[in-house]
Amino acid sequence: MLTLKKNYASLESKADNLYELTEEDIKRMHEVLLEMYDDLFEVCEKNSIKMLASGGTALGTIRHQGFIPWDDDMDLHFSRSDYETFIKIFEKELGEKYEMTAPGYKGGASCFMMRVYKKNTTLLNMMDEASPYPHGIYIDITPIDYAPENRGAILCKGFLADLLRFISYSVYWHQYRSKSLREFMINSEGKNYYKLRMMVGAVFSFQRAEKWFAIFNRFIQGKKSRFITIAAGRKKYRGELLPIHVFYPPKKAVFENREIYVVNKQNVYLKHLYGDYMKIPPKSEREKHLCLKLDFEKSS
Repeated sequence: MLTLKKNYASLESKADNLYELTEEDIKRMHEVLLEMYDDLFEVCEKNSIKMLASGGTALGTIRHQGFIPWDDDMDLHFSRSDYETFIKIFEKELGEKYEMTAPGYKGGASCFMMRVYKKNTTLLNMMDEASPYPHGIYIDITPIDYAPENRGAILCKGFLADLLRFISYSVYWHQYRSKSLREFMINSEGKNYYKLRMMVGAVFSFQRAEKWFAIFNRFIQGKKSRFITIAAGRKKYRGELLPIHVFYPPKKAVFENREIYVVNKQNVYLKHLYGDYMKIPPKSEREKHLCLKLDFEKSS
């Protein structure tokens, strides 16, 4: 099934209320994200928390020594223990400038992973149009969890984790129904995907999305083993499962002229996620960056 970002890049929609970020917008977005990263990195170093580059940020670190030029976001990892520690210290250390959502967090959750938002900015995406959660520019942070070593257990837990992930976000779509998202998806080849999401969301809406996010977050945790996974990552539970030595011990690299931690075997990690990751994709295959509203200085 297509992710929404892939829909942006591949689907022709008749929706006319979306704003596509310009090159100048993306440059300014990078400046804001770097400011956020610097603040988070300082707090994490102070509290002995290792914040690792993940996904496109990890790819950008190796291929571009910084942001992928056309990328508009930042993705980071925490080990499960560091993830829980960060939640505990967040309000005291960062609450003045930032807001956070995370499964099980007192402020609620806007998805199945942690997000840190910069106050006094606006980035309103279609999925969040009707939600009560922050609409600022944000950084995604995913937990790294231990995975089973037995193949049968991996298949079973992976299937259930991916199912819970799909259910939780489908309930979110249904619970906070977005007119803009519906218009975009119904008027494109994503129509059937949208209908499936809404149907599943309706069936499982006997519990709120926030509860489903918390259930997913608890379920993906595991006992110490030789394997780890990022169940909230782009390739889901089994797609992101790797031996622990691929991730640890982490190493330092350079990202936009500052330090960033990367996984121990970056080549293995990136090849696993992207295949030939040093190949620059043609412009037609790069993700589009669409939103309903963007403001770098003042929240609406």
